[in-house]
Amino acid sequence: MLSHSARSRSPRTGRGSKTDDLRRTRRSFDLADRVHALRAKAGLTLKELGLRSGISISALSKIENNQLSPTYEKVMALAFGLGVDIATLFADDGSRAVTGRRSVTRKGQGATYDTKNYTYELLCGDLAKKRLVPLLAIVKARDMKTFGTLQAHRGEEVFYILEGRVILHSEFYEPIELSAGDCVYLDSRMGHGCVAQGMEDAKIFWVCSSEEPVLDIVRSPEQESGR
Repeated sequence: MLSHSARSRSPRTGRGSKTDDLRRTRRSFDLADRVHALRAKAGLTLKELGLRSGISISALSKIENNQLSPTYEKVMALAFGLGVDIATLFADDGSRAVTGRRSVTRKGQGATYDTKNYTYELLCGDLAKKRLVPLLAIVKARDMKTFGTLQAHRGEEVFYILEGRVILHSEFYEPIELSAGDCVYLDSRMGHGCVAQGMEDAKIFWVCSSEEPVLDIVRSPEQESGR
């Protein structure tokens, strides 16, 4: 395994103004360091974490060395394999004791996380063990060829289009166009994915239920190879 100092930290460049706005948040976040630290704390080898999460050893190594940005589904699988919830992956101090369930995220202050198809801003990430995972998401993919295989995971989700237009593709329904003000509720076990329409990236308020992820997540050949 590469040492911490040897890890590649290549900056990513955005293509849409909304994506740039999310990346200019004051709060930086490094998933690679967080996964490595949590794995070390749990005393797991890459092989053991791979068996728990259903993610290949090569993909895990790339994630820890900041050479691969895993999809939201793989982030869920990572959390499951590490025995933590998603908020713990994104929180600076792991988790904090909570007696009154309240968390506030100021505009632009959520931890951001970038994938091929979406840029996420995690909202209320300091509150661990919550049943809902609220996100702001920028939809970057413009067509299903770029998006890849529809994604599926345990739970349910609802999203509300804030800006722009998207086409929602789902396993059992015809594609449907959604625009600002439209809302969708769906079973996350059904393969699904959004692609943006027009020149501008689309912005979505997205809430997913925080359940343990199934390990037989639908994967494309590219995802399987860890690319």
